[in-house]
Amino acid sequence: MTTPQLEISGLIKRFGGLTALNSVDLSIGQGELVGLIGPNGSGKTTLLNIVSGYYPADGGTIRHSGTSVLGKAPHQLARQGIGRSFQITKLFKRLTVLENMLVAGLSDGTTSRAAATERAMGLLADLRLERLAHERAASLSGGQGKLLEFARVMMLEPEIILLDEPFGGVHPELKRFMHERIAAWNAAGVTIILISHDMGSIFELCARVVTLSYGDIICDGTPDETRNDPAVLDAYLGEQHG
Repeated sequence: MTTPQLEISGLIKRFGGLTALNSVDLSIGQGELVGLIGPNGSGKTTLLNIVSGYYPADGGTIRHSGTSVLGKAPHQLARQGIGRSFQITKLFKRLTVLENMLVAGLSDGTTSRAAATERAMGLLADLRLERLAHERAASLSGGQGKLLEFARVMMLEPEIILLDEPFGGVHPELKRFMHERIAAWNAAGVTIILISHDMGSIFELCARVVTLSYGDIICDGTPDETRNDPAVLDAYLGEQHG
């Protein structure tokens, strides 16, 4: 049996008396594009925060390609190939777009500035941001900021990307372009976990959808299985379409 690229077992997270994740088990294979859905407060972002090293866990294990990564810092996980975007875009706003890219590209000390700049400009061109390379990040629109965060994550050449609500507040044309880029990265072999309340995006992009409710996985299946699961309809999709 092939070792999962990301294996989460018995993951627990508590905030005071609130259990945000209740012994979650989740295995993800190399090259999967998995949608992670559920009502607000279900534990989606908490799960990504633990996998990416921003929160400690209160129990359980996380393995990346068979090696434990639980408790490692975000920069260590980034170097191991786990990249992350955030629901509220986190940019270095006083730096230029290119400088934001170089912060990531030069972070491990093994890449020359010339090589990092070449890679950065290629990614910015791929995401239609090349003309803004020397503008301050503070001048970008919300959608352009999301694209820059995409590009900065890709500077790390990640094996796994964790995307938290990338389509929030984004114009439909830009969202379509983001869909294309996510699908292209996945087709190139990058494993992606995507949180979104945009069910159209989830069901279009993801062959597998995992639903959380009150810290428990209540469904793990195809888009059709998810749409028709009584527990998902009761906990989440019913409120989306009611």
